Amino acid sequence: MAFCKQAIELTMVGIRGIPDRRAASLVTIIGVASVVGVLVSLLAMREGSTPLGSDGAGAENVVVVGRGATSIAQSVLSRQTVSIIEEAPALKRTPGGKPYLVASTIVSVDAMRRNGRRGSVFLVGLTSGAALLHPALRIVAGRLYRPAVHELIVSDQIQKIFRGMDVGKRITLHGVEWTIVGAFTGGDSLATSTLRADAETVLSAFGRNTFQEVDAQLTSAAEYRMFKDALLSNPAIAVDVKTLAQSREETYGALNRLLDFIAFSIGGVMAGGAICAALSTLYASVDARRQEIATLRAIGFGGAPIVVSILAEGVLLALPGAAVGACLSWALFNGHVVSTQGLVFPLKLTTHVLGVGIGWSLAIGMLGGSLPAVHAGRMSVAGALRAS
Repeated sequence: MAFCKQAIELTMVGIRGIPDRRAASLVTIIGVASVVGVLVSLLAMREGSTPLGSDGAGAENVVVVGRGATSIAQSVLSRQTVSIIEEAPALKRTPGGKPYLVASTIVSVDAMRRNGRRGSVFLVGLTSGAALLHPALRIVAGRLYRPAVHELIVSDQIQKIFRGMDVGKRITLHGVEWTIVGAFTGGDSLATSTLRADAETVLSAFGRNTFQEVDAQLTSAAEYRMFKDALLSNPAIAVDVKTLAQSREETYGALNRLLDFIAFSIGGVMAGGAICAALSTLYASVDARRQEIATLRAIGFGGAPIVVSILAEGVLLALPGAAVGACLSWALFNGHVVSTQGLVFPLKLTTHVLGVGIGWSLAIGMLGGSLPAVHAGRMSVAGALRAS
């Protein structure tokens, strides 16, 4: 109890002295705010792209691609192959017998960003099972495209980044004019990176006759092995079968790991600067309080409470910086949409991201206060009095 009381009293003394060191304290707060702001912003990009990786979908959600394809661009699935997949066992079906299955073809098309730079988005042609496989997707403006007509719908995220994507606009793709008849939202980050249209219409417009991917849902995760074995053992087709989570991890896992590396490497470098600022501030605090510390030691205060008080002061300096950095990031970036390599996703400042930022600020405060705290705790009464 005496230890806690001494630590609290010493911490309060240190806090009351912060205004006397306002310049150095402000440097520390700004440094921590910069670290947290940059780290949280970069992690928000990673959080927004999370569904591109392993999205936690169960084994009942499966993907079928051409055998040996390392990317969807290399995958080839003939119409006969798709027909065989539709008859495979374990597929979930409607009461009318329609399978929860959609075949798709994907084309990268050019688009103009609102900032005047050229970019690209994906045009995805989907068969009629799309509504069963993507129930979270909903039209927010206009209507759904019709088959056999050059109509498409665009995600609301794409509309925020690219020009000419409003409902009613006409765009030319591969020499063919298409009408944007609707805007949609919902689904994962991959869905929001696309223009969507009828599969047969896209195949015809781009001179294709094969699909690239089949997404399906099974009756249960336990049926995955049966479904996979049935397709792999069929000599009439050559396909690879994966769970949706496996497919996304193989395709986009490297991107997510790169975003993690960038966030923590840049954040780490900046954190080093913030720690140095905290060290300077807290060393100045200890030097300014040498006589006070000597007096406290002389009247019976122990070294451990002094160490705790300095560490607490470091943490208390870091917390305002964390709050400022997190609030600025939230105001400037939350919900902001970014696009890279044809993928479009929003920045998401979730509680997890904010928690990581606050955790880093506490670590900066603790590390920045550790050496000054040890220095103050080891300070002898006689040495402190002579130095003062």
